[in-house]
Amino acid sequence: MRSDLYAALSGAQSAWRQVEVVSNNLANASTTGFREQRISFEEVARHARVATVRPDMSDGELKIDGDPAHLALRGDAFFSLEDGSYTRDGAFVIAGDGSLVTKEGTPVLGESGAVRLEPGESFTVSSEGEVIGARSGSVGRLQLIRVENPTPMGNNRWSGNGEPATGEVSVVQGALEGSNADPVRGMVELLEASRYFEMQQKAMTTSDEMRSRLNRIGGS
Repeated sequence: MRSDLYAALSGAQSAWRQVEVVSNNLANASTTGFREQRISFEEVARHARVATVRPDMSDGELKIDGDPAHLALRGDAFFSLEDGSYTRDGAFVIAGDGSLVTKEGTPVLGESGAVRLEPGESFTVSSEGEVIGARSGSVGRLQLIRVENPTPMGNNRWSGNGEPATGEVSVVQGALEGSNADPVRGMVELLEASRYFEMQQKAMTTSDEMRSRLNRIGGS
């Protein structure tokens, strides 16, 4: 492949990947606990390509709603779920058997297994994640996990190698964490990436046209 055409194609592919990432960020600007993805580029043989796509682990806006089953995280950590995945979406509910579960019914894990209260009892959750029932007392501490290189799985779930979270991590009961995606910045980035993609498309078209003209001249 000609170097000019390869450079334009590489640039177009990188720009389109950025369009995909930023578009997903914008689509989830109101998704509870969503982690914005940030893209970085590198230069290889004078051609730009995507180097990494990583989640931004900065906290989203705290939204107080007073629901005792709703939990928000502050700091670099995820809630751990029984299916092996992780989430920042703390819009939990109490199931009929007293289990703390996601909206889809997946149990939330404590350090000693799934968190379960007596059906119908009121409870509190401390900033350290200890769940305390009004009748049953402490039923354990939430398993808060720091995930190395978390990979999105869809449905606001993440996978990756996890270890117990340390440092400045806390739980806020009666609140949800908003998305940390910045819609204004995202719109600017989307516009820039779209324009760059169009520019690379035009470069490829121009390269083909010039090659066709040279071929015609050489064949005449």
